[in-house]
Formats: sequence, structure tokens, C-alpha cells
Amino acid sequence: MKKLLKKHHQIYFVPEDIKGAFAAEIQKITTDCIETAVSDKDRAYYKKGDVIEAFAVVEDGMLYFKPVVSEIDTQNNLIKVNFDKNKYELLQRREYTRVDFNKEFTLTDGEKECVCECIDICAGGMKFVTTEALNTAQDYKIEFTLESTIPISCYFKPIRILPQKGTKQKNIVSGRFIALKNIDKIAIVQFCFKKNMESTNK
Repeated sequence: MKKLLKKHHQIYFVPEDIKGAFAAEIQKITTDCIETAVSDKDRAYYKKGDVIEAFAVVEDGMLYFKPVVSEIDTQNNLIKVNFDKNKYELLQRREYTRVDFNKEFTLTDGEKECVCECIDICAGGMKFVTTEALNTAQDYKIEFTLESTIPISCYFKPIRILPQKGTKQKNIVSGRFIALKNIDKIAIVQFCFKKNMESTNK
């Protein structure tokens, strides 16, 4: 098996409490150990022996595995995890794979709110249905939740607006997220990856 992860590769770590998720460059990697920097704030969510989730975008798709925290170096702000490369799961999709996401959420232009119905989502943006006449020159504030109750809040930039077939009042809007916090992006990547794995394993 070719070497999928290398030094300086960006990797996402997700502990049991997703609030401690972070992205960092790999500082050192051996046959079964990865070492990255970790901030004081994020370090509090990890302890030796924890099984965490790890994601990385590689040449062939999205890599997913579950390493074990082997050491937390508080003096140098480092975290080390051990992994088994034979247990890699590789999703042969691009980084921003879309998944179905049928859920209502709130969109506002600063003056009025409207309820939209999401069709699909990825780490870069979403597609949804709305009765509002949105403007591609404007950014809109949106808030939604995934499977948890933790809200994700950011801005949305419409890129394409098309009338929904068979209706006169609804539009299908596609666009990208703006000012999406890193932890929220990680949460969406994790959500999309798991949904894709579920579909692949059916």
C-alpha cells in the first residue's frame, strides 16, 4: 500500500466531544504514529488512551481512520496518536462530496427571516429550496444543525438560483459557505463522510 500520509499533510482530529476538533499539519509520521501540534484550548479534550477519529484529504479521496492517543506533550504542545494503516477507509470521492440532507433551516438578510428546506450539503456549501427571491450579489446569514443540537452559523453566498420544476413560487438555490468556522467545517466533513460510508456499505 502506498504511503497516503506524509509530513506537512493536513489532518483533522475529532475527539468524542466535537468541540475539541481541530486541523493541523503532520509534524512527524512513522509507520504507526502521527505527531501534530495542539493548542491549549483543544488539548483539554484529549487524554492518553482515547480513541478518536481522523480525516485527511489524499490524492485518491478522503481518508478516515480511528487512531489512539498515545501521548500528550504539554511542554511542547504536541499530541501523538498511534494508528493501523491496514484499517484505513478510503472514500473515492472529492473533498467536498455532497450528501442528501433533508432538513429545514433559517436564513436571514438582516431584516427578515425565512425557513428554507435543504436538499444536500457539503463542507463547501449547500443546495436548498426557498420561496424567497434571493440575490446572488448578497450574502445571507444562515443557521442549521446536523445530527447534534449544536448550531452551525455562518454566511451563505448564492451562486445559482433556478425555479423548481413544477412550481411557480419555489426556487432551488446553490451556493457556498462564507465565514464558516474551522470546527464547523470539520463537523460537516465528518457528517458527510459518515453518510457516504453508510451509503457505500449498504
